Amino acid sequence: MKITHQNQDLVSVIMPVRNGSVFMVKAINSIVNQTYKNWELLIIDDASSDSTRTVMQEFKKQYPAKIRLFKTKRNLGAFAAANTVIQRAKGKYLAPMDSDDIAHFERLEKQVKFLHQNPNVILVGSNAEIIDQNDNLTGYKKYGLTHEEIYQQMSLINPIVHPSCMIRKSMLPNPQKLYLTNFGVNSDYFTFFQLLNYGKFANLPENLLSYRIHGKNSSLVNLKAKFFNTIKIRLAAVKEFKYQMPFYVYPLLLIQVIIVSFIPGKLLLPIYLFIRGMRTQMNNNPSIMSQNNTLFNRVKYALTMLF
Repeated sequence: MKITHQNQDLVSVIMPVRNGSVFMVKAINSIVNQTYKNWELLIIDDASSDSTRTVMQEFKKQYPAKIRLFKTKRNLGAFAAANTVIQRAKGKYLAPMDSDDIAHFERLEKQVKFLHQNPNVILVGSNAEIIDQNDNLTGYKKYGLTHEEIYQQMSLINPIVHPSCMIRKSMLPNPQKLYLTNFGVNSDYFTFFQLLNYGKFANLPENLLSYRIHGKNSSLVNLKAKFFNTIKIRLAAVKEFKYQMPFYVYPLLLIQVIIVSFIPGKLLLPIYLFIRGMRTQMNNNPSIMSQNNTLFNRVKYALTMLF
């Protein structure tokens, strides 16, 4: 199906920003330069103290009909800040976007096309590249593509790259609010468990996002606390959303808790990056990291099931 100008549905890109002036120009430009042209960009300044507001206003001057600016009175956190504008979003689809990432130029077009062709899908994400603060490629995020694969993976990891996804607004349990904010920076994971009950999930195989890891990502600060947060989320999903956790996962969760409890906090981040396939000082030896190294792949896969 070719999406023509006549049948392009509006996409509302939702971008909360907290002191994001360093990277947000590239993030905004990546939306401006999309091949899919029927979008609006809602930028929420979440009580920033840097030059974020100035950057937002400069883009607003250039694209007054496409960009809408909002500001919170106090720091709410990304998900709560995003919720403040969901009811103002005019689009048929919602596309979350982080202010430090880069959307590939066909992201919106390919996801809108997929949602047009799959009316039972509430959320479609994609695989992603991982980049550093200098835009250097450092790894990949690759997850299951089908609803069944994603559903199973949810019991051990979050297989949706949040700023890569697009959501069908009409299928939300509450069109005036997207996120459940009970679990801080991991609230997208909790929200996805809820949305599993309202439609199918999918991931596109293409890397439609460059996901930036720069040392100050909120999801990677105090990693041990966030790990235990995800354990709580999985158990809450079973109780509140009737998520069907595979029986074999429960002992794996127990093993996770035991291992993480004994690992020093400062070692968790490099271990996590290693497991997720991101280059670090621990794993930048090409002979060890070679994808043809069968032993390495087996060890890595085993660790992935634990983390």
